Amino acid sequence: MRGLVYVLLVASPLAYVQGQDTLARSPSYYEKLSNGKTRFFYDDHYYLADKQCQFKAIERVVAYDAVSQLFVGEFVDFNNRGQAVLRGSYRDGKKEGDFAAYHGNGQVKWQVAFVQDVPQAIWKHYYPDGKPLLEVQYGTGEALIWNFWDRLGRQRVKDGNGRFEFAVEADGYNEFGYERYNRKGKIANGRPHGNWTIEYVFADGKKHDAGYEFYQHGRFVTGYDGYKEQEFSQNPRYGLLPNNTFLRAESMIVKACTIDDYSGFTGYLAKHLEEWFAGEVDELPDPLKIEFSVAVDERGVPGKFEMKTTFAQKRYADLLREGLGWVGFWFPSYADGAYISDSLTVTIEAFPDAAEHKLRFFDARIKRDKGI
Repeated sequence: MRGLVYVLLVASPLAYVQGQDTLARSPSYYEKLSNGKTRFFYDDHYYLADKQCQFKAIERVVAYDAVSQLFVGEFVDFNNRGQAVLRGSYRDGKKEGDFAAYHGNGQVKWQVAFVQDVPQAIWKHYYPDGKPLLEVQYGTGEALIWNFWDRLGRQRVKDGNGRFEFAVEADGYNEFGYERYNRKGKIANGRPHGNWTIEYVFADGKKHDAGYEFYQHGRFVTGYDGYKEQEFSQNPRYGLLPNNTFLRAESMIVKACTIDDYSGFTGYLAKHLEEWFAGEVDELPDPLKIEFSVAVDERGVPGKFEMKTTFAQKRYADLLREGLGWVGFWFPSYADGAYISDSLTVTIEAFPDAAEHKLRFFDARIKRDKGI
């Protein structure tokens, strides 16, 4: 994630400072308002964030039923400048009625109607200048790409047929460092058909071929990972449509005010280890809280790992160390206005999944010795 990492760190050094400050008090993820409504605080991916956290980007004002734990009635989401970024409403905790999101200049970004949480008819997307971008048709039990216009205003997909090229923003941490990925391919009757290419786009604007996926009239057949140079054939790995992270708001998922949690690195670490152990587990071990330390220099390059608590089985302990060795970047610590070399203490839970005969990893946490 090198390209994205350094842009993020340079742009938001105060995140480290405020992340430390929140440790001295109880975090505040919502507050009651005098009009009977509640204000919720989220980051830009709709995870709950502490009110004073640098990563807090969205505030939702809505009536909330604390007993049923459901949103009620109309709501408005605001950014840190007080501009509305999303409007909609709930009935019995489900999205109901017209929803509209907005670009930073106030222009409508997209609009759609929901009935009982399900989008209806056409979900319309627009460019910041108000010109049409994309229309996705719903109501048949699937999302069909129906109309699409490029930045020059040329209609590339009409009535479900044509060529589609769309950039999807990355949602969370990825080991390669891309900020978004481009999807290019043919649309037939609203569905992807034939060979679809994937291209990573990095913070400096550079692009890199990342592989392809092959479809037969909407059915995923196979794919090829250009970075790992291997085929995959179970499910597509990349979306075709914009990420609707606002759907996450209802789940009330909390993220700590640290760069590791905000960026999604801790989640990536758990997923990486699960994939590393996939197919390698013969006898399921007991639940275990793993703990280790790792030296990380000011560039984020890891050094030696010191295992404090690990698997009793030597084979699994060796696999764990080997898997950690493939994590090539860790967020460096920050102190006195600069990034520094530091020792990170990491804990992560390992739990045996008997039904799937796999090891699950979760609740990864990172503490820093000198910096934040």
